[in-house]
Amino acid sequence: MRFAFLFFISILFSVTSIAQEKKMSTQEKLKELARVKKELEEQKKKEWDAYLVRVEADKLAKKQRKVADSIEKSKLTDNVKDDVDGFTKCSNEKLPYYKRKNITTGLEEEIAFTDYIKKHIINKFSYPEFAEEHDLQGRVTVYFIIDKEGNPQIKETTGPEYGLILEEEAIRIIKSLPTAIPANCDGKPVNISFAIPIIFQMEE
Repeated sequence: MRFAFLFFISILFSVTSIAQEKKMSTQEKLKELARVKKELEEQKKKEWDAYLVRVEADKLAKKQRKVADSIEKSKLTDNVKDDVDGFTKCSNEKLPYYKRKNITTGLEEEIAFTDYIKKHIINKFSYPEFAEEHDLQGRVTVYFIIDKEGNPQIKETTGPEYGLILEEEAIRIIKSLPTAIPANCDGKPVNISFAIPIIFQMEE
C-alpha cells in the first residue's frame, strides 16, 4: 500500500515537473517573440529614418530644378517656348497615338494615347513593398511630355507628403511607355505635355 502511495506521489511530481517545463518553454517562446518583434520595429524605424533623408534630398533637388528651369525658360525665344510647351498655332493638329494590329481582322488600327495609357498603368502598376509596410498611399500626378520622337520625358511629379517612393513608382510606369506616334501640328511632329494622375490606395 505504501509502495503504491509513493508511486502515485512520484507520478504526480513528474507530471508537475513536465507542466512547469512546458510553462517555462511557453514563457521563453513569448520572450523570444517579443525580442524578434522589437528587432523588427527597430529595423523598420532605421529604414524609415533613412527614407526621410531621401525625401528631404528629393525636395531640395526639386526646388533647385524649378529655379534652373525658370531661368532656362526665360532665356528661350517665343517660338522655342511654343514648341516646348506643346501645340503651336496650327490649323491641323493630332495627339500622339499607337498602331496595333487587330488580332481578329489582321488590320492595323490606331489606339488613342489617352486610351492606351489607362491600360498601360493598370498592367504595369505595382504597389511598392516599402509603401505597404509604412502605410504610404495617395495620389501622384506625373507631368511629362511625349517628345517629337514619341518617347516620354518626365518633367515633374507631385504626390502626398513622404510619398517619394510612390512618385518613383509612378515615374517608372510612365517611363516604361513604348514609343508612340508623336503629336502632329500641320504635318510636323511636336512635343506635347500631359499630366496623368495615378492613385495608390491600399485595400482595407
